[in-house]
Amino acid sequence: MTSYFFTSATGRIALLLLALDILLPYLLRRTRLSQVFGLAAGHSAPYLHRMWPHYWCGYALVFFSLVHTWISMQSVSMKRTNMAGLWLATVAIILLLLQVALGLFLQDRTLPTRKLFRSWHYWIMLALVFLIGAHAWLNG
Repeated sequence: MTSYFFTSATGRIALLLLALDILLPYLLRRTRLSQVFGLAAGHSAPYLHRMWPHYWCGYALVFFSLVHTWISMQSVSMKRTNMAGLWLATVAIILLLLQVALGLFLQDRTLPTRKLFRSWHYWIMLALVFLIGAHAWLNG
């Protein structure tokens, strides 16, 4: 019973962190959305310095995803889960680790391939939304 609770709790926390992590760059940049919430006014720090909540939210997302994976793999009730959902989650964990690596590279403003890496970072984010959503639907 406790493994089910912790698996559920860490999965839900990771899902909330994913949504927050996707939203943060748009809130920290000068956009209409950030102006609606009053976050665009008075930004004196460069954009990459203001992105620290996005970075730490991403690290927390990886942590909670790995804890969710570890607890659920130790559970006895793994036989009742959908295998397709588990494979989607496996690909999502790999892509999540790739996202962190790309994010670390993107913190370097002088990187010559920064525009290409930003594009990959964006498309991998969309793939993660699909994979994690399908995993939650199949195994939730």
